[in-house]
Amino acid sequence: MAVSDPLFADGEWRRRWPDASGAAVGLEELATPEAAHPWLVVLTIGGLCWMIVTLTGVLWMLPQAGMRVHDVYIATSGARVLGHCLVFLLAAPCYRLAVALGWPAEHVARVRVVLSNALLALGVVALAPIALVLSAGVFDNHLEDMRESFALWLQGPSWDYWTASLRLFLPPYVLGLCAIALTLVTRRQHREALRAAELASACSAARMAMLSAQLQPHFLFNSLHAISVLIEDSPREAAAMLARLGDFLRHALESSHWPWVDVATELAGLEAYLAVQQVRFADGLRITIEASPAALTASVPALLLQPLAENAIEHGRDDSGTTLHVRVNAAIVADRLRITVCNSNPQLVSVLSPSDYGHGLTNVELRLRAAYGADAQLSVGPDPQGGTTAVVDVPHREFVGTRPAPAEQPP
Repeated sequence: MAVSDPLFADGEWRRRWPDASGAAVGLEELATPEAAHPWLVVLTIGGLCWMIVTLTGVLWMLPQAGMRVHDVYIATSGARVLGHCLVFLLAAPCYRLAVALGWPAEHVARVRVVLSNALLALGVVALAPIALVLSAGVFDNHLEDMRESFALWLQGPSWDYWTASLRLFLPPYVLGLCAIALTLVTRRQHREALRAAELASACSAARMAMLSAQLQPHFLFNSLHAISVLIEDSPREAAAMLARLGDFLRHALESSHWPWVDVATELAGLEAYLAVQQVRFADGLRITIEASPAALTASVPALLLQPLAENAIEHGRDDSGTTLHVRVNAAIVADRLRITVCNSNPQLVSVLSPSDYGHGLTNVELRLRAAYGADAQLSVGPDPQGGTTAVVDVPHREFVGTRPAPAEQPP
């Protein structure tokens, strides 16, 4: 099997395992199409928190509502509710901006986020009394009190003004922000749990489908027949190829315990499968596998590439005697993992639609949706160099789970 990546040299698979780095998780990232729209969370959850605090304040000030205490007018309950509603409308864009800022992984960036949120909170606290004054002036018809309070605000807030504003408006603002963040994080965790369950189910179905359909008896019989032919002519090569068939079967069976693997492990299983196919078709099949070091440690669903490679071989072979070239490439492109499986024949006229997919491609499409939601793409279309290319484009995630033990290499 011809290979162009040094990781495959002399049949050796030398893995590299750099430390996994944690990625920043922003709240904006949580607001995916599968989750509630961030504005909906801000208005419902944030609004509910403000309503609770507002009703608590209304009940607390109820005995003095509409009265003057030390020549200071106390707004009525209706005016106070209206004022808090206006303050919440002022706080809602600040909540939305806080969601967009998220919570980065770096400590310096986190300090910036905390300071930004503190400035947003102080801005709301500083402007909130104006909303209360306006509501009292309009709702309670105390326009003169409104003008006097507004004039005092223009002259510069006093210490008493700030302490009263902080005591009245900072708690509901902070409570609303914490509730919004907690809601988005909880929804994300719930969504990831559902996706993990879907992936486990889809992976199990894919494994059974592969063992019952893709590893049909005729595949095993043809592979064993090709190996048996080599026994007399080249016993050492026959033993090596038989060992690779065993490697592939072992990889397929153990995938039930590893729904996620790194690209290195996935390519190791694919190499074992392609080695068996190489025995079957000899000089009629040429295989090239390339993988960048950064891509080898990325995470992918197990058994993702075997159906693509099988399609490339089964649909590319013909009776013309032309050597079929199958190329597999894995690389990181713009923070995304891109894996391509190409063959040199035939060349499609246009990109296939999902309705044109067969069993293998449909299986890959379903598992990508279960693993990544809408943030994954499978495209099958004409290759500019001739032939057909299948492209898997998914988010780059470092593999952090337990890795399967590598298969023993044949002598």
